[in-house]
Amino acid sequence: MSNILTMIRMTVWRRIREITRYKLNFTVELIMSFIWGLGLMIFGFVIDPAKLGSIGSTNYAVFLLIGVAFQNYQGAATWGAWEIRDELTRGQIEYTFASPVSRYVYMLSSSVSQAVVGTLFGIIPMFATAFILLGSFPPLPAFLMTCITLLLTFLALCQIGVIMSSAILLFKDVSAVMSILNFLFQIATGMFVPLQFMPDPLKIIAFFIPLTHGIDLSRHFIMGASTVWPVEVEIGMLLAFTLGFGLLAKAAIFHLERKAKKEGLALA
Repeated sequence: MSNILTMIRMTVWRRIREITRYKLNFTVELIMSFIWGLGLMIFGFVIDPAKLGSIGSTNYAVFLLIGVAFQNYQGAATWGAWEIRDELTRGQIEYTFASPVSRYVYMLSSSVSQAVVGTLFGIIPMFATAFILLGSFPPLPAFLMTCITLLLTFLALCQIGVIMSSAILLFKDVSAVMSILNFLFQIATGMFVPLQFMPDPLKIIAFFIPLTHGIDLSRHFIMGASTVWPVEVEIGMLLAFTLGFGLLAKAAIFHLERKAKKEGLALA
């Protein structure tokens, strides 16, 4: 267990060192996280408060801000996998697979590092801006439930990241699949528009995306908005996603290791 934590800690530290290396760029990006939050207020002027009020809140700026904040977790499922692609391109992946480190942990650490960075430099600043716009901090139980929601969403998307990393090594190029995932994450999760206003077929798709429940529950706990499905169902789905995608990730790694032993992983 200590070896797993050490691997993840080292990967996260490396990612943080990379993004903080150039101080000016890092500072401006951090400031932009807050500016984006304030800039989203402009959309509040074009939304009908009466219609939005049907979901339990008329504060569209905060509604949108919480949804957009979750874009930082898309990287855990997609962008983190590109590190594996870079190693494949540079011819380093064979060395990685020959090392005694667990391949699952190695791939997971890539997604975890992306998610941690997204939390520190994206989620936290945007949520802080949401609290400022609300004019109050949520009650402690609601805040703790928000943290649990973020953690479960974090873990589920990291498992998807492992699956995508495995797919990259198996099929060499899955950019089209990643584009589909990014599209669904942004359009079918209620990130920008209340899911309650969307057609039923889209709601069915949204139900099977972890990000949907993370966004919906966070809005519920922070701003009192109504959830699309019962709270217990949504939390249960996040737990199921974490477990289910974890098993799929392990299966993908197993298949990948068998292929690597027979054919290698060279970029063809």
